Amino acid sequence: MMTYVEEVAEETYRLATRIPGLPSMFTTYFIKDGSGVMIEPGPAAAIPRIQKAVEELGLGNLEYIIPTHLHLDHAGALGKLVSLFPQARVVVNQQGARHAINPSRLIKSTRMAFGEDFEAAYGAILPVPESQVRIVRDGEVLPAGSRQLMIVHTPGHAPHQIAIFDTRTRGLFCGEALGLVYSDGTPPLPAVAPPSFDIEVYLDDMERLRRLRPRLLFYSHGGVGNEPERLIDTVIENTKLIGDIILRDLKAGKTEEAITGHTGDYIREHFGVTMDEYELVTNVIGYIHYFRKKGLA
Repeated sequence: MMTYVEEVAEETYRLATRIPGLPSMFTTYFIKDGSGVMIEPGPAAAIPRIQKAVEELGLGNLEYIIPTHLHLDHAGALGKLVSLFPQARVVVNQQGARHAINPSRLIKSTRMAFGEDFEAAYGAILPVPESQVRIVRDGEVLPAGSRQLMIVHTPGHAPHQIAIFDTRTRGLFCGEALGLVYSDGTPPLPAVAPPSFDIEVYLDDMERLRRLRPRLLFYSHGGVGNEPERLIDTVIENTKLIGDIILRDLKAGKTEEAITGHTGDYIREHFGVTMDEYELVTNVIGYIHYFRKKGLA
């Protein structure tokens, strides 16, 4: 399998990985400055390509491995990677550290979402030794060679999510805090993960990230956004719009199945995006859980 690493900003590289049988693209970024930084390692099944990319870039002495959050598709590779790069430190917030060190709850929820045999496609989730974990605070700055990486906690999608702002390139590694772009030419749509999704916090995260005035958005399941202001405006608008549709259906007494079908049809017709069943159901259930928790329906 060929490894294609693309330079997307100054000394910043992108590796896109597709795993046979899985719909999503997994994007890993590398900063070739100082000893080097890896952002968004993805699932363990991506490790062979990551190893080739590290070799191509000459980053065998990586200093930091930073997942934006601990979901399988962003951080499943951590436990294996730290054994391959024992000098590296995994950068997470306090909530993320618990899952990295003891992934038992994460494994349980992953089995519920992806099935008992998820490891066959995604690879195993292994624990990270506590000695290789670096816990960061909101607003903390990590030196990385000649640049600084500012950590921003973005708990609206998940309590353990962070974004990373490179002050040198003004590039923002946004995880799923600014939604997902499902394919080239389609607008960003909300990325909702039950049961902790909170639309108010999610929208607040977006506003905080907007105030950083990024020049580039580095998406975790796609490419690079070159019009950050427009993209952030759009995902804020779409997050509210889809929430309004789901809430109206919920107040009208429609079943979850009917709401899911209606929402999927709307997204396909208005945005040109056909979401797979897992993504669509997860988004709808996340909104419904939030609205019920708030007593709005």
